Amino acid sequence: MKKIIALGFILTPFMAGAQIAQGASTVSGLIAFLKDGLSTLTVLILAGAVVYFLWNVFGYVMSAGDPDARKEKQGGMIYGVIGIAVMVSIWGLVNFLTSSAKLDTTTRTAPSLSL
Repeated sequence: MKKIIALGFILTPFMAGAQIAQGASTVSGLIAFLKDGLSTLTVLILAGAVVYFLWNVFGYVMSAGDPDARKEKQGGMIYGVIGIAVMVSIWGLVNFLTSSAKLDTTTRTAPSLSL
């Protein structure tokens, strides 16, 4: 329960920023808002993978006398490197495909539904 409360305090700035800004009441504004949110989430996941890797490196160095703990931390380091590699490769692949296909990255406005 304490972890949930602590997580709520940590995420409070993100919840405050989750209010839809002026101009996001349209469909195109909502799409831009979601795009920005997914971009931020991608960066946070990549940062989490780096922190996970570094945490396991630190644990590997600190458990010099215990071979079982070293093996566990070594596995965590491998998973951290795999996570970083997957995130960076997907990020690069999307950017490569967007630029090579010469896709237009501007946000389009949806037609209004007013009669």
